[in-house]
Amino acid sequence: MSRKYCSYISATLCFLTLLPLTLAAIHWLQGPLEFLLSVHPHLPCLLSGLGVIAALFGKKGDWKFNLILFNTLSLSLHLILITNLSIF
Repeated sequence: MSRKYCSYISATLCFLTLLPLTLAAIHWLQGPLEFLLSVHPHLPCLLSGLGVIAALFGKKGDWKFNLILFNTLSLSLHLILITNLSIF
């Protein structure tokens, strides 16, 4: 698989995990995040982890750095959310 396609996959996974979290954080729509969590509570973490792995195999340079950064941010935010949900 081409490095370009790995970068596209990583960007798509980053978009799929950060957009629902962002919409829920600003209290607009909580439906997409609830849907992701209803499929499986760890699905957003799995998607973010796959995004990091795809970014490692993706294009080099600033794209690679930004995709790893944003996917790691998404992964850490979802881990914090899941930890807070399991406490209550």
